Amino acid sequence: MGARINYIFKDGTEHSVALYSHWGETDWQESIAAAILHAKPRWSDSSYCTRMIISYLMQDQILDETGFGIYAVNSKDFMAWDTTVEIDLVNQIIDGHSFEEFCTYHLGADVSSLKTT
Repeated sequence: MGARINYIFKDGTEHSVALYSHWGETDWQESIAAAILHAKPRWSDSSYCTRMIISYLMQDQILDETGFGIYAVNSKDFMAWDTTVEIDLVNQIIDGHSFEEFCTYHLGADVSSLKTT
């Protein structure tokens, strides 16, 4: 049946980018924390940050026919039946926590001073 999850990337506009993952729901916190940390150099640039996070999450299945989907949603009216996680790129908040707090908690290290490439 899968473990479906939707990641909604909010950039302060009326529409958002959404990434659907067929198998990501069971370990989403660690996966998205690693992806957000990977995108740290571009946290202030929502388009690059979104692309870097999505690329990181899909890196091992990038050429597969199934498993992920990318689509646009209306930010105000979006409702998914599956688990949905909103990533606020403007305020750098996920699941009620700053990106740094979320990454530190789920990756088990202080990420504030880490440099990423």
